[in-house]
Amino acid sequence: MRILEGTPAEIAEFLRLTDQAAEGDVAETADVLAASGGMDEASVQAFIDQRGRTDAGKARVRKYFEKLGRTGVEIVTGQSARTKDGHTDYLMVRDDGPRRFGAVAYVKPANSGLTLRLTREDVADVAPDHIQFRDVRAGHQYVVNCPLTSDEAIDWAVELTLRALAKVRTA
Repeated sequence: MRILEGTPAEIAEFLRLTDQAAEGDVAETADVLAASGGMDEASVQAFIDQRGRTDAGKARVRKYFEKLGRTGVEIVTGQSARTKDGHTDYLMVRDDGPRRFGAVAYVKPANSGLTLRLTREDVADVAPDHIQFRDVRAGHQYVVNCPLTSDEAIDWAVELTLRALAKVRTA
């Protein structure tokens, strides 16, 4: 079995160029892959409403996603056997490019928490009142938390998410 990585359009084009799909199959493949990609805006909002505990917390998570925008990222949730709906309790922010390094950020609507794929060195210039360091094993990539507690914290969260995206895009 061969696993292809890329955007739906890139995979469809690869299949077309290598004659691995019939003419009609390419469009169908792209449609199926696009459907399995990131969540649409309404799904993200519904997830925040379902998982968030307070109106203020939900509003801060929504504001984070609004400021982050959707250019270059996809928002997804994982699968979990522990929840009734089969989804995790967090949203993942991933690069939507052809390289997949996992999520660059995990957002928990329940507590307005944000965990980033950044190390201490990546945030040496950030004021300690906006971030917290996780107690994780050496070499762990997800060391930084940036709780969405205020408008200023949301601005930092967006900036740090962009830093994490830049790291995976250059790796």
